Amino acid sequence: RSVISLGLPIATVRNASSVLAAAKEIDPAVSTIQVFHPTGIVVHTTSDDKRATIPGEMLSIQALSTGDRWSGENASALMAGMTLRNLAGEPIGGVLVSAAKQNARAKSRAMAINVTIAAGVIFLVFSAFALVILRIRLSSAMRSLDKLEHLSQDFSDDAPSQSQSLAIGQHGQAGSIVVQFGFLGDEIVKLESQLGQAFEKFRMARQQLNGLIRESPPLGGGALEQERIPGTVLASVPETTLSRFFSRRITPWALVIVLGSVLTLGIAVEQKVSTSFEAELAARIKVIGTVANRNVQRAINAGVPLTNLVGADKYFGELLGHVPEVSYLGIATGRIIFEAGARARSAFAPDQSQKGLTTFPITTKDEQIGYVIIDANTDYFAKQFREMLLDFAVAFLVILLMAFQIMTVVMSRSLTAPFMRLQHLAGLQAACDCSKFVAASGATAIDRLTRKLSQHTVELHRLFTAAALQRSDNQAAAALSRIQDQFRLRRSGPVQLLFSDLNDVRLPLFLFAAADELPLAFFPIFTRAAENPLTWLDPSVVISLPLAGYLIAIIFGSPFTRPLAERFGHRTLLLMAVVPTVLAFVGLYFSTNVIEVVVFRTITGLGYAIVTLCCQDYVLDVVPRENRNHALGNFTAAMFSGLFAGSALGGVLADRLGQHAVFAVSAGLVFISGYVTYRFLPVRNSGEFMGKTEDRAYLPPIWRPLQSRRFAALVFGIAIPANITLNAFISFLVVLELNAIGASAADTGRILMTYFLTIVFVAPAAPIFFAGRLSSAQVGLFGAVLSAICVGVYVFWP
Repeated sequence: RSVISLGLPIATVRNASSVLAAAKEIDPAVSTIQVFHPTGIVVHTTSDDKRATIPGEMLSIQALSTGDRWSGENASALMAGMTLRNLAGEPIGGVLVSAAKQNARAKSRAMAINVTIAAGVIFLVFSAFALVILRIRLSSAMRSLDKLEHLSQDFSDDAPSQSQSLAIGQHGQAGSIVVQFGFLGDEIVKLESQLGQAFEKFRMARQQLNGLIRESPPLGGGALEQERIPGTVLASVPETTLSRFFSRRITPWALVIVLGSVLTLGIAVEQKVSTSFEAELAARIKVIGTVANRNVQRAINAGVPLTNLVGADKYFGELLGHVPEVSYLGIATGRIIFEAGARARSAFAPDQSQKGLTTFPITTKDEQIGYVIIDANTDYFAKQFREMLLDFAVAFLVILLMAFQIMTVVMSRSLTAPFMRLQHLAGLQAACDCSKFVAASGATAIDRLTRKLSQHTVELHRLFTAAALQRSDNQAAAALSRIQDQFRLRRSGPVQLLFSDLNDVRLPLFLFAAADELPLAFFPIFTRAAENPLTWLDPSVVISLPLAGYLIAIIFGSPFTRPLAERFGHRTLLLMAVVPTVLAFVGLYFSTNVIEVVVFRTITGLGYAIVTLCCQDYVLDVVPRENRNHALGNFTAAMFSGLFAGSALGGVLADRLGQHAVFAVSAGLVFISGYVTYRFLPVRNSGEFMGKTEDRAYLPPIWRPLQSRRFAALVFGIAIPANITLNAFISFLVVLELNAIGASAADTGRILMTYFLTIVFVAPAAPIFFAGRLSSAQVGLFGAVLSAICVGVYVFWP
């Protein structure tokens, strides 16, 4: 810096080798020190390889750094750098210090083992706690499931029993059952009544069909012969009090369990990290004290009296500015003669008489004439832990949202959905509709009852086919026709009934949205740091090209989503969108120039448009009309939960693992989303959604809906401005502005996440809150004005 301040190039420092060698001796962990030009050419080094160059990734880290200090690592070394600037503040090179990684790797491995053991113990303890809580909270449900087990045994054969006879007329006697079997009592009574009626109708139909058959049909009619099934029908079962009750009973305790386990793990990690860093801080203080002591000793050796050191205060002040781990530096001879910074305060001793401070002697002619005092900054690691605490809070919120989504889906697929499927099928057969069956392969009582009812459907169709082939006169044909109409039997055989609801796409949508938003907190910065072959374009335009490609892909991909879903089915289309999106994120991981970034980001935009709109169409198709507002509110909450999780977690990952690693995580999340889609969504063959009467033809021309003034006002007055606010302001300008004022990627992610977190809570609550208070138009106007005011604040107070 002394040479640079004179306006000389860094290559003109003649004694650079001795300066670097002396610096290297201070810390035995240092392996090499290199001074380099902005291009990466090394001009001074302690290494024997004088033709070495600075790795490109370190130059990228330097370019992306918001300050003069930066750091990174490779497979073998830890690296710390300092940017050198001329008097005009322009970078003219830098200093890169490397240290062997073995020691740090060993300590990190030990830390990882300790944290893993702590996490395992916490997991086991809280799993046991969760098991106890769930058994207590769901005790009534477990009693209800025991009752289902008895029902499965009562209805195990087709011969009428006393319990079946009682079940037919038992629905009006629900009071005692509800008391005995808790919140599922009503549902159990209803199901038992439906089962009794369904079995009675089955026996009636079987008896009538057997009366029309002269020869017994082949055996094996009870099996579900998939090769003879003509198609499938998708049906949606409305949400019932069953799922709502489970949510109210379990969600608060799930929150307590997740919060307790995460906080316990956080406390354990904090303690282990604090203990580990105590030794590191002591070593760091020793290095800093040695540097200060050598410079003071150099002046003393030159004959300058200790009390006449000129500029000592300024030197110590500048040194403190570069070493935040130290709060105080001073020179004492029995009394303080020079000092900089502030002493750490203690409740048990005055500032100037604290014990335990690190000192370095100053000597002349083998006689100590004073000493350098150095005091550690007790707030430094507190600040570091504050950053860790903020990252920890972000991780907790993401874990909480993920846990809620998983809990909702698991509860639905393991209990509420199978129970409602059984109720639905029993209700159909109790109403003499024996045209459909449900494939159930599990071993639970619900699955066994579902399988039994489905076998009834297949057996009735087998008997119906045999009777149709053997009919001999018009009277038999008329009787067979009446039976066919009464029990809705089909000549082509039964159809398989598949059930769909929001929970089929909840988890895939959450994961995909999170993957798409992970790079949000740094993407414009990432683009700016990439190699730019488009030198003829203004840099500000180049930075915006990936966003432009992303939005253009959404604009042109959106109109084709519905037609493609009609042709291939929602499941197939979602899987088709996952493949290029995964490849695009892998491409971003390896991207080095702006053109590659633009191309791959455009592909991710197309995938995002197809996945989100296809999931939305799925919800519109499978949810009954009367439940759509509530379902779409939950859909929006699930999607923005993913957007929140991605925007929040992406900044943390970028700060901790590097920006390129975030794209690898995104690719992994999209792949998992595709796998969950493959497992959860039903395969659509022929057939339609039950009860759906809307036209399912291809979308009309895009301008036709705009003939409605109300719809046009909604599009141009609400939808387009809201998306401009999201993509141009939130996702682009805010990121650049925060970077300009020195915010890290984690800081940016934490700020952006508040936008999505608000939507997560407001989207499901707004329809309920405004119902009966404001019309839809008034709600839209209120939201638009509120958004305009908020953006206006930024205009006048940036």
